[in-house]
Amino acid sequence: MDNKILKEIGLTETEIKIYISLLTLGATSAGKIVEDTGIYRKNLYDALNKLIEKGLVTYVIENKMKIFQAKNPENLEKYLDEKKTKIEEQKQEIKKTISEMNSLFNKAPAEIESEIYRGNEGIKTILKECLDYKEVLFIGATGDVENRLPYFWPQYNKKREKLECKWKLLLVHESKQKSITKSKYYEYKVLPKILSGLNVIYIYGDYMANVLWLEKPVAFVIKHKSLANNYRKYFNFLWKTIK
Repeated sequence: MDNKILKEIGLTETEIKIYISLLTLGATSAGKIVEDTGIYRKNLYDALNKLIEKGLVTYVIENKMKIFQAKNPENLEKYLDEKKTKIEEQKQEIKKTISEMNSLFNKAPAEIESEIYRGNEGIKTILKECLDYKEVLFIGATGDVENRLPYFWPQYNKKREKLECKWKLLLVHESKQKSITKSKYYEYKVLPKILSGLNVIYIYGDYMANVLWLEKPVAFVIKHKSLANNYRKYFNFLWKTIK
């Protein structure tokens, strides 16, 4: 049995062991579960209580002893439905909090004008910010994003297309045949081979990001209206120059 999906929906390794043990053993005592799984008794009771809260385990008392039993595995779907409902409720609550926080944020002076992002999660953050703008320009684009972020990219690109966020790219010579170029709202020209490199410049709103596609990518992001506009001028000059 592949337990990966059970971990992804929020069960711990200990909880999974106990649940599968109960499915196998049927109604049984804590001692029998300890024998079957090798889990320490204290950890066992903590995990059993969590499984009871999640609606996956129940118990009865027989002869002053708790007898535990796994509930129908179909309850996993109910557990997910409850999580979904709770997330929606939290989403509504956080909207109110964000509104209050934004009022404070907008009053505060913008002291941070530059940031550094490291790793794939940092790149994802920048890409998500790009969705807030109708047009994003790229100088030296490699088209590697679909290979470097294979699970993130397909859903992200669908969302970008749905939002009609237009990307204009000056691609490096090696990337002109990549499948990414077939995307909607995607316009590109190819730079001369001499300009190929590891760094890509993103220009969106008042931001300019210099992304270095190293083994662990690094990005330097600067917010400065004049600087962003200057980079737009560089981009437009190159765009007009290249056939």
